Amino acid sequence: MRRCCILGGKEKIMLYQQKQYPFYNPVLVRISMGGGLTVNYVESLDQSCVEFPHVHECYEIYYCLSGEQHLYIDGAMNTLFSGHFAVIRPGIHHYTNYEPNMPKRYLVFVFAPPTAAASKSKGDQAEENFLSRILKYFEKNPYYVTKDRFGCDSIIYKMETEIEESYPGREQMICALYQEYLISIFRNLDPVEREKNTPSNTNLAIQITKYMHANYNKNLTIQDIADFFYISSRHVNRIFEEYFGQSLKRTLNIYRLNYAKNYLIDTAYSVEKIASLVGFSSQKMLYRLFKEMEGITVSEYRAMHRTGSSAVKCSGAEAPESKKNEKIE
Repeated sequence: MRRCCILGGKEKIMLYQQKQYPFYNPVLVRISMGGGLTVNYVESLDQSCVEFPHVHECYEIYYCLSGEQHLYIDGAMNTLFSGHFAVIRPGIHHYTNYEPNMPKRYLVFVFAPPTAAASKSKGDQAEENFLSRILKYFEKNPYYVTKDRFGCDSIIYKMETEIEESYPGREQMICALYQEYLISIFRNLDPVEREKNTPSNTNLAIQITKYMHANYNKNLTIQDIADFFYISSRHVNRIFEEYFGQSLKRTLNIYRLNYAKNYLIDTAYSVEKIASLVGFSSQKMLYRLFKEMEGITVSEYRAMHRTGSSAVKCSGAEAPESKKNEKIE
């Protein structure tokens, strides 16, 4: 947001500044979930916010309320559309890419789980088991990105009203809404729910493709997929090949290859950078597969599809690779 004023008949241009929303709560709030979880900070932000790459010892949830958000997590770009969110574990560098001309609004929600177990009732123990089951996923994975299936946006709008207003019982209602929001967020991640929703091999094969779409940009292995669905790697391969008639590994490479096309068209990133962004271990693999599956080189594809209107949409773009580097090994 740009601010300006008129002084002595002349316009004085002020600095660009981040828009301040009333939806902001830096107060530490302790909720009963899991035996004493603490919410550190909640704020609504938009495209005027300049985020610096940062890391901390708390979990952070980014929830995209509108527009399109490009969120860099652990060096990889993740696109959040309206109704999508990301949960990031402690110790992982992350930030939202600054794109002032791309309207968006999103919520940041920072929390810390309880550090020590205390005497708990049966209800507290059930909450702790639920929370532990969710957080166990992050022991091996730095983050999780998915589409919200449990109406978290409606809870966010209730939060906004309570934080902006001063109704009686405000603190208690904010505490209750924080807990409702976290439970709803975690329901999207709960492996128990996932198992219930995939009772057959057919459904499981479809779910595997969805997981691959969401995680193709990571250093994803068959064992990672097997661990996520609580089955063996052999079982994953068998289910996938029986249903689709193609190996899981090749399908994953096809996804990566096709997503690479977006970067080739929309950015001037080097092939090495694009290969890394879509999950290939090296640019040589992208060169080889592109020639094998498309029948043309990466540079030829880029030249065919980039036009004068295909301006670079991402900051920090690099010049495209020259053809002399396209050696297929």
